[in-house]
Amino acid sequence: MPYRKTVYFSLLFLLIIGAILAGIIFYARNQKLQVAFFDVGQGDAILISRDSQQILIDGGQSGQKLMEKLGEYVPFWDREIEVIISTHPDADHIGGLIDTLKNYTINQLIESGAKNQSQVFGAYEKIIKEKEIEKQIASRGMKIKIFDGAELEIFHPKISMENISEKDTNEASVVAKLSFGENSFLFTGDLPANIENQLMNDNLPLSANVLKVSHHGSKSATNTQFLDYIHPQEAIISVGKNNRYGHPATETLQRLQGENIKILRTDESGDAVYNCENINNKCKMETEF
Repeated sequence: MPYRKTVYFSLLFLLIIGAILAGIIFYARNQKLQVAFFDVGQGDAILISRDSQQILIDGGQSGQKLMEKLGEYVPFWDREIEVIISTHPDADHIGGLIDTLKNYTINQLIESGAKNQSQVFGAYEKIIKEKEIEKQIASRGMKIKIFDGAELEIFHPKISMENISEKDTNEASVVAKLSFGENSFLFTGDLPANIENQLMNDNLPLSANVLKVSHHGSKSATNTQFLDYIHPQEAIISVGKNNRYGHPATETLQRLQGENIKILRTDESGDAVYNCENINNKCKMETEF
């Protein structure tokens, strides 16, 4: 009798393991390319994922919020994030990354090189050092290709921003463009208008279907000339509800509306999620504009 119970429990255990493995294989083979702009309050956090591979751009301000989002969008068995891009060292972009760096294996960490003296940045640097995570400084021309048919190209900074003044760290924001067939997404961090002008003057191929509006819709960015240059059809504003900065600015919303660009705000609609079936089809937004 005890032997029979042992056999039954062994078979049950094997069936459970088999079911889990089958689920992992099914998930991996049926996952679309997905771009999710997380609602993390006043901050940025964007997850690009396909199969069991992920690129995370920024992490918002709260580690708890970001971990909840990753728990929702990343399979529980996947404790590895292939690439993290930290656009610049402001707390509302790196604060949430601290818990992620603690709890996930990070293969590649890319940042602008800009620094500041905040406690948040100190904690961020400390966990990087403790886990011996190798950092790479972003520079124009760098390309990341971890998905078939999808490529992320960095256009700014042009050179390392390690010596930039702490008050100007927005100017160091990593600007990157994701291309997947006819679909394209431009991520701009907190880029100010003077750097937008520099990028246009350099005649870079920044045109994109979807624009992540810079600096949470601040009036000091996303000028009309930049919008004409990029010519996006849709714009995502990552912003906290009733934030103390007054983001998004009325002037920025008017500029977007004047260009007939569809606007989605995370404070009003929650996560903004695009699903891309394949390289030949247009990515579809889960949330209605």
